[in-house]
Amino acid sequence: MNLNSRIILATTFILLFFGTAIIYFFEYDGALKQHSTFGAIVEAFFISANNRTAGFNTIDVATISAPTIMICMFLMWIGASPASTGGGIKTSTFAIAALNILSLAKGKKRTEIFRREIGEHSIRRAFSIIALSLIVVGFGIFLLVIVEPKKDLMSLAFEAFSAYSTVGLSLNITPTLSPAGKAIIIAIMFVGRVSMFSILIAVMKREKYYNYRYPKEEILIN
Repeated sequence: MNLNSRIILATTFILLFFGTAIIYFFEYDGALKQHSTFGAIVEAFFISANNRTAGFNTIDVATISAPTIMICMFLMWIGASPASTGGGIKTSTFAIAALNILSLAKGKKRTEIFRREIGEHSIRRAFSIIALSLIVVGFGIFLLVIVEPKKDLMSLAFEAFSAYSTVGLSLNITPTLSPAGKAIIIAIMFVGRVSMFSILIAVMKREKYYNYRYPKEEILIN
């Protein structure tokens, strides 16, 4: 099994376990209280998997608590795995970024996992995708707050994350959005599906590499 598959499987397992445990903890006496203990665990597992772009819901999403909504937004943002029809930044992107942060914290010069070193190009691409996704979602939420001043911020943020990752879940405010709000959601869905990084590649002029390199300098950060 190659490194890509091992990272995807490990990340998927961690996200499913993490999501199930957190959702059960916050909702066992809330939205899941009508279920037995086993039923609540199964429901929490389904919600955890579903929020990563499945698009189904067996409970009213509007009834879940604020902490669970934030966990759902986090899972929606990560989304599915690469080479799939799911949205989000993808599990491998999140995993590479997390591994790189851990490597920097440990003072390592290389990002390594499963006795393999992750290429610099993959790391740079992962952080670019993450940064662009947060810019798109953040700007979308900003526009929604402007055109929908009477709507709750948490609900608008949930709509934006759901649209970017093409999940299809909503806190029951989609039908009540104004035409401008619906247009913003449509735009976020398009950008999220195509990927802002791919759009930039398509519109930006490609740079030619010449036979020279500028001197390297370290930039003060933090």
